[in-house]
Amino acid sequence: MAGQYDEKTVAELTQMVKANCPVWGLGRNAEVKLLNLSENATFLGRDPDAGRDIIIRVQRTGYSSKDAIRSELAWVKALHDSGTIITAAPVQCADGSFVADMQTASGQKRMAVAFERLPGAEPQVGQDGLAYWFEKIGGLTAKMHAQSRTWKRPEWFTRRVWDWDGIIGEHAFWGRWQDAIGLTRQGHDAIARVLAIIKPMLDRYGTAPDRFGVIHADMRATNLLIDGGRLQVIDFDDMGFGWYLFDCAASLTFMEQDPSAPQLLAAWLKGYEAVSPLSEYEKSLLPVFSILRRIEISAWCASHYEIPFNQQNAAKVTAQTEKLAQDFIDGVYLRPEAYEAKAG
Repeated sequence: MAGQYDEKTVAELTQMVKANCPVWGLGRNAEVKLLNLSENATFLGRDPDAGRDIIIRVQRTGYSSKDAIRSELAWVKALHDSGTIITAAPVQCADGSFVADMQTASGQKRMAVAFERLPGAEPQVGQDGLAYWFEKIGGLTAKMHAQSRTWKRPEWFTRRVWDWDGIIGEHAFWGRWQDAIGLTRQGHDAIARVLAIIKPMLDRYGTAPDRFGVIHADMRATNLLIDGGRLQVIDFDDMGFGWYLFDCAASLTFMEQDPSAPQLLAAWLKGYEAVSPLSEYEKSLLPVFSILRRIEISAWCASHYEIPFNQQNAAKVTAQTEKLAQDFIDGVYLRPEAYEAKAG
């Protein structure tokens, strides 16, 4: 992934976006500002003359095909138009398409998409009332899953599959967990043991249509916006086919070690079950999906090490994951008493 977001590349991407602002109807005086570097490069496009703002997402090379991006936008539009959730509507290009083909000054080809800009700020760990918002997240997730189960997908619909192989197996989309930054031998052994425990459990649960379908797959805090009393869902770049319960695990991303984690999980579950009840068996699997996601995130921090956040935090994330893996082995993962004991 080296070179995806080095200083020269980011400068070229910024100039590329600015030059192509008319693709989405922005005027010649449009301003462009880099907002975030993560899986993709995200920019704010502002037309001061028209008083119009849009969010422009430049796709990471080699991650999603054009049809896969079109498929993502088809679900986003369906969720938006049906009122299932509040989300940013895709912005159509001047030629009627939704995916723009672009090229940097050095000849690097990129695809880009745009969305309307929504107001609000992401929820924060430690924020007062965060459990309230997690209950809302659970409810919205259940509504999205209900829509997913009945939505008639376009014939050309194609997305990655977040099954065992895609999450943590030999062909994991985010790399090998064994390559996690700073992974110790003891941590390696603990994680390997966890995976040996949970693989048969997930094999038994299976991938029947009532439990495996189109999901967001990354409903963590950075992909949510709070605007007054409204909770909005954004950034469907990782959406695909996966276990519905995996969306719960994704919501806890980077929070699993926080003392509030058990409370947030309980709040999520309360919100979800207000819309769609889960069996006791399914509820017992939530920590399983959560630890699977946490191990996956450790791999992501390594395979996407060029991202500033990962350069600063990858080793810390790995160390926390090692401890959480041992908690899972000890049977106390996501149990309130375990976090209270740590705090003491």
